[in-house]
Amino acid sequence: MKDIGIGVIGLGRLGYVHAYNIARRIKRAELIAVCDMNGELARETADEFGCRAYTQVEEMLDDRNIDAVCVVTPTAYHVEPVEAITKRGKPFFCEKPLASNMEDTIKLVKLIAESDSRCQIGFNRRFDPEYAEAKRIIESGELGKPVYFEGISRDPFPPPPWACDPLKGGGLFIDMLLHDFDIARHLMGDDIKSVYARETNMVVPAEGIERFADNVTANLVFSKGALGNCHASMHASYGYDIRTEIYCEKGSILLGSPVKLGITVAKAENGVCKPITFQPEGKMPHFMIRFEESYVREMEDFVDMVIENREPSVTEIDALEAFKVSAAAIESAGSGKEVFLSHGT
Repeated sequence: MKDIGIGVIGLGRLGYVHAYNIARRIKRAELIAVCDMNGELARETADEFGCRAYTQVEEMLDDRNIDAVCVVTPTAYHVEPVEAITKRGKPFFCEKPLASNMEDTIKLVKLIAESDSRCQIGFNRRFDPEYAEAKRIIESGELGKPVYFEGISRDPFPPPPWACDPLKGGGLFIDMLLHDFDIARHLMGDDIKSVYARETNMVVPAEGIERFADNVTANLVFSKGALGNCHASMHASYGYDIRTEIYCEKGSILLGSPVKLGITVAKAENGVCKPITFQPEGKMPHFMIRFEESYVREMEDFVDMVIENREPSVTEIDALEAFKVSAAAIESAGSGKEVFLSHGT
């Protein structure tokens, strides 16, 4: 079979990552075109990867060489490209979240279900080797049933302005903790029944954004009785800090570290320390240093899904269920009350 021709829509931080991986690292895939409303950016990226450049989604989708699509626009601008893609019945990869609010999320879930398109959601942590091994260990039963989930997600600096705004990118509960809520469901093998959340702004200037928060927490209760807690922050100046613990009946699994390499340096000036942390390096965003392999693996899985004509590993239903938790956390942080979730569409 010929390589799968892919078009990438949106060339921000992750758009470039996916375009790069498709063009340089993914077997059986060919980057046919990139599309961005910034024409200069589209042309520069197309020149770098030797593909075509578009500024209009519809024009790119008319390209006969495009078999599948990758949607990486800012969260608030997912609806239009997804609608256009499903009209054509093309398979597509969509970065999380599926949409920026519950109404649009449910709308797109139904639209996908009624179309010939298959949608894979970009929850990359599921494809990270550490998290994949944790899932294998839990499913083997050697540690017994999981009883508690702990998630820590701390960025070294704030994300782009649109992602900080709860009305555009959802703030920390959506832009960041959505990953934790999804991986919690995935590793615990259970839906989340209720959320009790808190938010505060103590370090990063709010710059006029309503309900801006630079630190948030969410206490979780799972349907089978297990408990959980998640913390997100955007001012971890020491580096990119992503850690997870799954405490089980007969043991515990701990993933991640705030340091990149397991070395210790001792000097007279600053004593004993571990100075090598996850910091920005070069053109790639800082989180690629920790999760580079996961982004390659998830796109390989997407290409395999298209070639094999099978169901996606991570679906729009997974996107909906994780988004429900984020939405409940936002509601809870606003009301000061525990919020209970319903499942299904």
